[in-house]
Parts: sequence; structure tokens; C-alpha cells
Amino acid sequence: MTNCVADWYNRSVNIESASEIDFYLVKQFLPRRPDDSNKGSFGKVLIIAGSTRYIGAASLAIRASLRSGAGLVYAAIPEPIQIALASGIAEAIWYPLPAEKGRFSPEAARLLPALLEDKNAILIGPGLGQSKGTKNLLLTLLNWIGSSQTKIPLVIDADALNLLSQEADWPALLPPNCLLTPHPGEFSRLTGLAIEKIQADRLNIAKNYAVNWQQTLILKGANSVLADPQGNCRILPFANSVLAHGGTGDVLSGILVSLLAQGLSPFDAASLALWLHAWAAGDALEAVGHPAATLPSDIIQHLGKAINCLSRSQ
Repeated sequence: MTNCVADWYNRSVNIESASEIDFYLVKQFLPRRPDDSNKGSFGKVLIIAGSTRYIGAASLAIRASLRSGAGLVYAAIPEPIQIALASGIAEAIWYPLPAEKGRFSPEAARLLPALLEDKNAILIGPGLGQSKGTKNLLLTLLNWIGSSQTKIPLVIDADALNLLSQEADWPALLPPNCLLTPHPGEFSRLTGLAIEKIQADRLNIAKNYAVNWQQTLILKGANSVLADPQGNCRILPFANSVLAHGGTGDVLSGILVSLLAQGLSPFDAASLALWLHAWAAGDALEAVGHPAATLPSDIIQHLGKAINCLSRSQ
């Protein structure tokens, strides 16, 4: 898309009770990159992801985070998949943790606190799978952040959401400053609501649960809805099957954690991430030619153009 003020593919959504996530809103959120900056200027990200079944999910999240401007990206992954990931991603820093049957083992949780001390934002979830080891890791992470004084922002995505939904009174386990990223199926598991009911009233349901949980929430899907603990809502007027590929959510989560590490609030980081993700998807679609053939990895390759559109306006 040559025009930075993107002509989104679906403006039929009703946004009367929410702000539109558009170029004019998000350009103010783009982190500046002074020429005298260094890798420490743009934050340290920790991504906890992956299993032997879902190596690609971890890869997409890590690569998207690197492409979104994080200064340093650390990846805590099951040891058996390190070689596969490291051979294709030269820029990440690896924390291989104990594994069994291709997923984190229960022993991995005891090693986690040492990895968290100096990080500026954390993502957990892409490709984790659901096992005793991954649940131990998630609960250890939530407890560590909740008991620390850092209030480090945390993106909870994919299987981390599914694991949370299995816990009684799971919202009480969350520390402040989380960003939850469910699609309708995951949101249904978290709330007990039918998917049909969620889809029939996406804006109000997302708003009510964000306030009730006191967390920032993205309800993903066509015209993604963003809500914060105060009841503020924003909506992305983008709906296109280019995002109907497994892995596009992993790309979004990687962008999100990168922007959080660069100092944005969860609400503003989510707004900017949704716009960049959609704009890059539109640009990738133009380059590839058809939504059926436009892959999540194509979106990552077009993130630089999306960021450049915003940076030229600063």
C-alpha cells in the first residue's frame, strides 16, 4: 500500500462507541529512534514460547518482535527446538530450558525467575502446548511478577490463555499491567460465553470484561476490539481473510511485546501493534497477490514499510 493513510478493506463496522485505530491516532505512539541510541535504548524482551509441535509459532513471535524495534530479544524455549530456531534467527538470545515430550518440563519453572530480572516486557503463550510443565511455568511467572515491585508488562497469548482458563478464579492470578489477546474461541474458554454470543456483541463484551478483569484486552478477529480497565475502547476497521492463517496471532503478539519493551502503555502499544499488523498484512497482500497465499511470515517482512509510513510523519 503506497498510501500511509491506509484505505482499510472493511469500514462497515459500527464504531460510534469506540475510537477508530487509524494512522492519525497511532503515529503519535511510534517510538523515536535517535541516532545516538544503542541496543539498550529500546528494551529487553523475553518471549516464552514453543514446543516441538509448534516451533513455527515461537519463530514468528520472535522474528516479529525483532522486526518491531526491540533492542534485545531473549527467547526461553524447550531445549529440543533450540537448534531449529537458532539456525534461522541469528539475532535472538536463547534460553533453552528443560523439556519432556517436546514441551517444557516441570523443572523449567525453577529456572525461570533468574531469566526475568532485567527484562522490560514479557510474552508467554505462542506454541506452548498444554502440559503440567507449561502450566507450572505460567503460574511461576504470574507469581513472580505479582510479588515483585517491577510491574513489568506481560502479554498473555494462545496456549497461556487456554491454561489460564483451566484455573479457578484465574483473573485473581494476574498481576497488574497484563495484555490479554484472545480470539473468540479462547475468549469463550476464559468466560464460559458461547462464541455466537461473543461475536454478536464484541465491543460491549470486550469492554465489560476488560473492566471486570482490570486488564487490557484485545478481542481478535475481523475488526479487532481493544479495551482497557477504565472502559476505554478502540476498534480496528480492518477485516480481510489475509489474516485467516495460523500464525498471524503469533506475529501480533511479537509486535505487542516489542512495543511494550520500548515503553508504551498496554493500551497504546496494542493500538499501534494492531495498526502495524494490519497495514503490513495489506502491503504483503498487494505484493503476493491473493489472501490465500499471503502468509504470516510475509507480514513480518512488510513491517518495516508500515513503521516507515509512521516515522515519515513525525
